[in-house]
Amino acid sequence: MIPRRALPLLLLAPAARAQEPPAAFIDLIPTEGRAAVRLNAMQVVRVARLDGATVLDTTAYVQQRSSESLDAVIRRLQAAGLRMVPLTDLNGGRTYLALDRIVVVRPSEERHAAGARSAIVVAGLRFATDVAVRETVAEAMAAIAAAH
Repeated sequence: MIPRRALPLLLLAPAARAQEPPAAFIDLIPTEGRAAVRLNAMQVVRVARLDGATVLDTTAYVQQRSSESLDAVIRRLQAAGLRMVPLTDLNGGRTYLALDRIVVVRPSEERHAAGARSAIVVAGLRFATDVAVRETVAEAMAAIAAAH
């Protein structure tokens, strides 16, 4: 028997699944030099460069690294239908966030490294809950609006 208070949640579940974008897989070359992996572009949360690799965070809290260039991966993800906003990380490089996974944009707190002007909470990050960027909140919001 299903508790009465759970019934509304069960009724909403099919609607939530219906809103999920359809899978759109791309091939991605891992850093280890193995055969390409198939990655669902619609599940990517963030893409950036780290330690000489392109790093992709996903909604499954799994991080995939690729030896491919950041620009090449971004082009394929966008061609597959993923909407992303480019921002500037604390090292001055590009970081791309999936528009549909952004939860909160707020001023950076003291816990972020020097140069952080705003922090963006993104659903699905593996090692953190937010991404610190050099843009102010107003600049980040303008970039988000332009990417829509």
